[in-house]
Order: sequence, then structure tokens, then C-alpha cells
Amino acid sequence: AVTACTNEAPDAGLSISLGSEVCKAGEPVTFRIDGEADNIIFYSGEPGHEYSLRNRQFADNDMTMDFVSYTDQSAGVVNNMQVLVSADFSGVYTPEEVSSATWTDVTGLFTLPDKTGQNTPSGTASLKSYAGSGDDGLIYVAFRYKDIDGEGVRNRWVVRSMSLVKVSPEGGRSEIADIKTAGWQNVVVSGTAKWTLPGSQLLASGNASTGDKEFWAVSAGFNIHTSEPSSGVILKNIATDVEEFSYTYEVPGVYEAVFASSSVWYNSENSSTATVKLTVIE
Repeated sequence: AVTACTNEAPDAGLSISLGSEVCKAGEPVTFRIDGEADNIIFYSGEPGHEYSLRNRQFADNDMTMDFVSYTDQSAGVVNNMQVLVSADFSGVYTPEEVSSATWTDVTGLFTLPDKTGQNTPSGTASLKSYAGSGDDGLIYVAFRYKDIDGEGVRNRWVVRSMSLVKVSPEGGRSEIADIKTAGWQNVVVSGTAKWTLPGSQLLASGNASTGDKEFWAVSAGFNIHTSEPSSGVILKNIATDVEEFSYTYEVPGVYEAVFASSSVWYNSENSSTATVKLTVIE
């Protein structure tokens, strides 16, 4: 007689309980975990940690821009600096490629100095409508300085700081680049002057016109539609055990916490999820 024994993976189902489904922001909530699953991952339900978005690679994100600018070296403000964006620039930083791209002047979305000698916050503007469509949500940002011969001394323009922020459809925010990390490249269309690139700021020096001058600081390209998959916290693997887990929500709201569990053996596997809806109050 031959007796065969089959060891199958444990049932991955979990039972999650807690004292109350209402908790206070900033105070730990403790989840009691019952079950035999070998692996457990916790998704809090907060932006960036949502179980339903764990595999998302692309999303209809927004991108916002804000900066601080400054101007001087003239009796008044001459508006010879512009902010432009392009979705079809080739990424080849030559005058010919810049000229052949489609650039949209978005200077009017921002506040620039109305007098010399003052740092001026631009306000925040959305650039979503100027990016490429579909998964290819590409966008380039540029600052252009232009000086026409014979019109006298032009302003010096300084961009003190800048921030490009990706905003997910759920409202999650992540900085794409700042003034130091935007990948600026000089493109000189006419004349010999150019932007002084970061360091910590962009600078275009004004001076008496001795010939037309046009020079651009063009950023790297950013695909605003790429999306980082939501992440979870590993609570258990086959070598560990867990019976309870405490987590603190800092922002009031309604959250769907998910415990994703699995058991994977050489001869069988199964998986499950357990969901708890929480209301977090002030």
C-alpha cells in the first residue's frame, strides 16, 4: 500500500477587525488580523497607497508650474522675457529645432514683476492642456529673453526659483523638477548672450543693445501622464507572523484600507483581499 500526502498552500483569506471604524487624525488605529496567509500587504487607501491603483502606469495627470522672478537694470519693466511650452519639441537643443517646434506663449498665466527690484511670485498655473495627448503627455518649458537692437538698455531678468508638480486625478502631488533639476539647456537664436544656468537660479543680463539678441533656456521634456503605481506596506511573509498592525492617518477623510494576502506554494496558490472602510475625523 502506498499513501500519498499533499500539502497545499494555506487559505489566504483574512478576517480584519478593529475597535471602531471612526478614528482621529494623528492617532494610531489598530487592526486585528486573523488568518493563515503567508504574505500580507497593507494599502492604507491614502493617495499613492490605493490597492485599486497598484498596477497603474499612466493617468490623466495635471502638471502645475510656479516660479519667482525678479528684474532690474532699467528705469522700468520691459516685458522682454516670456514663458513658453511645447509638446512637439524634438529635444535637440539647436536654434533650428527650437524654431521648428510649436511653442505656446503662456506668460499670461503668470504674474511677473510690475516694478524693478522686487521678487515676484508667479502664482500657480496648470499646464495640462498644453501637454501631448494619450500616454505621450510630453511637455517642455522654456524662458525666452529677447532684445531688439536700438531700443536701449533692457532689463536683467532672474528666475529665482521654480517648481513643476505632477497632480494625479486623485489629488496626489509630487514634484517633477525644480530650478536646479529641470535640465535646462541654452539655445542662442541670435547674438552671443545666453542664460546663466543653475546654480540656484536662471539669469539673463540686460545691457545696451548692440545687435538683436534672443536666447532661450529650455528644460528637459516631462511626460506628465506617467504614473507611479500605488505602493503598500509589507506586513508579513512566509518567515514572519503578525496578529495586529497599527497605522496613523494624518489627514481627515474616508479611506478604504485593503489587506492583500496570498499563499504561494510549489503545488498550489491562492490570494484574497480584506477591506475595511475607515472615517478619520479631526
